[in-house]
Amino acid sequence: MANTFAPFGFQQYQGGAGGAPTFAMTQRRIASGNSTPIFLGDPVMPVVSTANGYITQGAAGTTRIDGIFWGCEYTSVSQKRRVWSNYWPGSDATGDVLAFVIDDPNARFKVQGNSTTFNITGTTSAWTSSPIGQYAQFAIGTGNTANGISGAYLNSLGTTVTFPFIVLDLIRTPPGSQGADMTSAYNWVVVGFNNEMLRSNGAGPTGIS
Repeated sequence: MANTFAPFGFQQYQGGAGGAPTFAMTQRRIASGNSTPIFLGDPVMPVVSTANGYITQGAAGTTRIDGIFWGCEYTSVSQKRRVWSNYWPGSDATGDVLAFVIDDPNARFKVQGNSTTFNITGTTSAWTSSPIGQYAQFAIGTGNTANGISGAYLNSLGTTVTFPFIVLDLIRTPPGSQGADMTSAYNWVVVGFNNEMLRSNGAGPTGIS
């Protein structure tokens, strides 16, 4: 079955130090005045203009990412109570928003690739070209406000060591399922962090050379 383009962000595939249900998440903060929505499965990055520990939705580039957003908790102005949400809608909080972020440097994530960049050529027993081992850039896409799920996906490959992710494997099972056709566009891949906050190659979070 040919894959279809239906991105879902970065979904936990394998834990590093932690497994379900927490996946070794840590707590971070979103400023209540941050009007940029953040969806479950979005990469997040530091708010570098303030350098005060707050996070915001990630943007493609070589800026350090702080992990993958996995929901939040805040005091709702409209509901007048404490709420838990898959995503930060960009408003409706009194005070800081408590965010949950998967930042385990050894975590693995399933994500959809864009176009034909992330599939293989050749046969499954003799690949002549594969994205495995290459650095990958993401696009933030459009999140789903109905369920709070991210629309992020992988957008390009490269040799830039400060790209946010590195491709580790391709999803190939169950055969015939969405994303498992490794030879056509929009296949699903497994990635790990590359320039994430806690991922250090000995000289800080600058990528794996």
